[in-house]
Amino acid sequence: MTQHPFYNKNDSIDFFIDDGAKVDLKLWWESLSGHIELRITDEDGNIYFTKKSSQMKNEYSIPLKKGKYKLNINSSNFTGAMVLGYKNVIKVNNFPNDNYSIISSNPSYGFQWEYILYIPDKVSKNNLLVVPNNTGIVSDNIDIHKEEAKGLVLHKSKLAKELEVPLLIPIFPRPKTHQEIYTHALDRATILTDIDELKRLDLQLIAMIDYTKNILLKKGIRLDNKILMSGFSASGDFTDRFTFLHPEIVKAAVIGGCDNIVPYKRLNGQNLPYPIEIYDYEKITGKELDINLIDEVYRYIYKGEDDEGGWIISEENGEVTTYTGKEYFNKFESPKIIENIRQNNSPIYTDGDLTDIQEKETSFRVYNGKILVDKYLLIKSIFDELNLDKSQFVVYKGIGHDINQEIEQDELEFFKKVLDN
Repeated sequence: MTQHPFYNKNDSIDFFIDDGAKVDLKLWWESLSGHIELRITDEDGNIYFTKKSSQMKNEYSIPLKKGKYKLNINSSNFTGAMVLGYKNVIKVNNFPNDNYSIISSNPSYGFQWEYILYIPDKVSKNNLLVVPNNTGIVSDNIDIHKEEAKGLVLHKSKLAKELEVPLLIPIFPRPKTHQEIYTHALDRATILTDIDELKRLDLQLIAMIDYTKNILLKKGIRLDNKILMSGFSASGDFTDRFTFLHPEIVKAAVIGGCDNIVPYKRLNGQNLPYPIEIYDYEKITGKELDINLIDEVYRYIYKGEDDEGGWIISEENGEVTTYTGKEYFNKFESPKIIENIRQNNSPIYTDGDLTDIQEKETSFRVYNGKILVDKYLLIKSIFDELNLDKSQFVVYKGIGHDINQEIEQDELEFFKKVLDN
């Protein structure tokens, strides 16, 4: 924040805190006149943190109970500059206009969760853009997932506006009480769970899409049967896996920073169940995979050259350590997998359940221990051999597990080209 001299204003940020979280603040400001007062209060106005000064350069970690809070920044006669950094905060996002709406859950129609619908002022294309939500943390507080989805729709609505298409973002949970189920990645446990509200989120999403068609039809907008999809990291997994499960309803997809399915039942002596490949595809979907349907989907699949798989927080001997996905895999998982392979080289999967470590071991065997970018390049070579040329693979130099403006611009141009084709 840098403002005109002798600045007076009261700014605020509403946010949620989940169980056991601490708010980490980095504060810096320098003033030639006046001061800044920063405070954190709960919904009843009780003060949990306050600092008032003309100069500040410090970091704070503030323990708070689960709940909703407000961070107030009061500038009084202030001439200078300020920087505020915060962590472990789920910011409350407000919609700027009526183009955004939250659609209530409708179990009778087939979906157990709310979703967000954005309709730009101008809709000239009849394909719905669908972006799966990805909170990045587990929480039993659905408001946490809702606020993250609201932040995502505010960002992705720029793409929808440019494309002149409506946008749907589900508010799927990622529950702490069932954290073995990675809902936001549409993993195997999610597909096979018998927990009613979490069962077959892919089918719940299709129900949301169908429901949206009826909403828009009443507004004079008739949608095509095929959608556009976009996802990164866990939501990239969701998008990739949804596209394989339901290729008949996907026109085009942008998929980034994740693992990717290839259309094989077996490879290198291993049976390859979902979500590695398609060994039990018929059991899940009730039909054989039609490779021609996969080939009809335009897919832009990208990876950062320096992508190490995001971050994993691990507690060891009472101390919390943060690893990249690659570091964690090499230190903890790879040695166990190598030892298992020494003891037994028969196919891991034949039928039924598959543990997380078994899934990783199967992938390790099939792709010769390669992960992340190296594995991605092997998968690209398989698609090249199968002549599935509508799946385009792109590696971005100098990019880690992240998205930059170049990637966002390429995504826009890709979708425009598909829609104008």
